[in-house]
Amino acid sequence: MTLTIGTWVYRGNQYTVQPFGYDETDTRRGMTARKVVVGALLTAAEWAALLGVYNAWRNARFQDPDSRTSNSVGTTVNVTASANTVAWSSVPCWFSSAPSGNQVGRYVQASVELVDAAQALEVLQAESNRSAAVYYFGTWKFGSTELNLRKPPETFQDMPSMALTLGGSTYITGPLAATKVRVIEGDTDAAGWAAIQAWVENAVTKQPSSNDWFPIGAPSATAEAKIVSGARADVYTVSITIGQVR
Repeated sequence: MTLTIGTWVYRGNQYTVQPFGYDETDTRRGMTARKVVVGALLTAAEWAALLGVYNAWRNARFQDPDSRTSNSVGTTVNVTASANTVAWSSVPCWFSSAPSGNQVGRYVQASVELVDAAQALEVLQAESNRSAAVYYFGTWKFGSTELNLRKPPETFQDMPSMALTLGGSTYITGPLAATKVRVIEGDTDAAGWAAIQAWVENAVTKQPSSNDWFPIGAPSATAEAKIVSGARADVYTVSITIGQVR
């Protein structure tokens, strides 16, 4: 077997494991990435050299942007390996486990795993897309902007109140009516958030007609960067309360 990890070349032949396998996240959905598992008896010099390659990768990788956001594998080490008719040739990899070793006489029984960085990034992005999935409760339009609703918005305000007389009987105070209100919380993008603000600014300058929906609170929004199909997408979650004019 030949083995090269970055600048580290192992010329010995004291291997303790079969090197090729897969890093599994959700195998039934195909979410795996090929890996190489190194298990070998190393001299002290070989062990120190392997640690040097790992430390150099670790220090550079620590400074990389999140690969899920950058859509890039970032810092890698090239791995060349061959055994049992399987061969890798200069495959860019991430370390998926740091080197570890036990002293065995004058040797270090070392182990380390590396994963194909491109395949591992595919799995990361698939996981992000899956976890980012949101089930919506319909939509609501503000002009041409459509919000995907995170929760049912319908409620009421200006409800009549219930009280008791001194004799313990119930009586109702206030108008025998209720104002239909929608407490809207939904997702859009940056352009949609800007359009909603423009809609509010325009709506409050006009006297509404019966059955119109009128903003009765200032809108607010939070933003989150997500990965959608491998690319960054800024999702704005907007909150606004509107009431129906009677």
